[in-house]
Amino acid sequence: MVITVQTLRGGLYAVVKATLLGSVLSNVLLVLGMSFLFGGLVNVSGKQEAKAKDPELLDKEEGGGYSVVAEKVQTFKILGAMVNTSMLLLSCLSFTLVTVFGTMMSEQYAMDRRSLEEVMLPVSRTCSIIIISAYVAYIVFQLFTHRTVMADTGDGDGEEEESSISVTTAAVLLFVMTSVVAFCSDLLVDSIENMTADAHMGEHFIGIILLPIVGNACEHAAAVRFAMQDKPGLSIGIAVGSSTQIALFVVPFSVLVGWCIDRPMDLNFGALNVTVMTLSVIVVLSMVVDGQPSS
Repeated sequence: MVITVQTLRGGLYAVVKATLLGSVLSNVLLVLGMSFLFGGLVNVSGKQEAKAKDPELLDKEEGGGYSVVAEKVQTFKILGAMVNTSMLLLSCLSFTLVTVFGTMMSEQYAMDRRSLEEVMLPVSRTCSIIIISAYVAYIVFQLFTHRTVMADTGDGDGEEEESSISVTTAAVLLFVMTSVVAFCSDLLVDSIENMTADAHMGEHFIGIILLPIVGNACEHAAAVRFAMQDKPGLSIGIAVGSSTQIALFVVPFSVLVGWCIDRPMDLNFGALNVTVMTLSVIVVLSMVVDGQPSS
């Protein structure tokens, strides 16, 4: 969100859209794929129950660590994954309709860029409000009305860990790190134009590939680590849940922020981009529908 605001202020709308799209794709394709791959091949050694369940454990070390497992199968609660994927499909529907509307208006009426913006901006802003309303309903469903049902009790041993820091300390750290990220993102936006010219890299490559992977590196590592620890529910929750948050909240948030600071940000991501995003979500849906990740 911080990078989005700073990039909007710099007028780099293509980078904003590419970064948002790349964040969704990196989570549902790269992170989830790596989690399925390593979760189906690697196991944390030292667990007696894992050894009892899998007699074909290969090269297991007595001192702990990780080991390669043959024919490992993981299971998770399907409800959380299906809800997240369904919300992702809802966001894809919104982006696709707005993009198709803009494409048809541009081709059928031969509008120039300014005339098209006058039509697309009100539509995008209205759709953004509706999408954020859907995200609020999703949060209420997940945290309040169906909190117990959505809780993934299948992962872990059920023991609650004590917090290592207080709420006040966490809030102060969050504020400080947000300020640092805002400062760094400002420097990043100022260097993008020079970087694209000197390094011969396009804005779409920076937005779709570099920024999402670097910006979510810790999140990616956590998802893969949980998958290898036989916690696929947490891994899927991190990967798909992050994509849902970006698609349902950060994307419409960027449109509304652009509205507030008078920047023409809309939901027209291009036919190719929304097609790739929709197909990716459908592929993820087909992989999590049976409650067993395919490795």
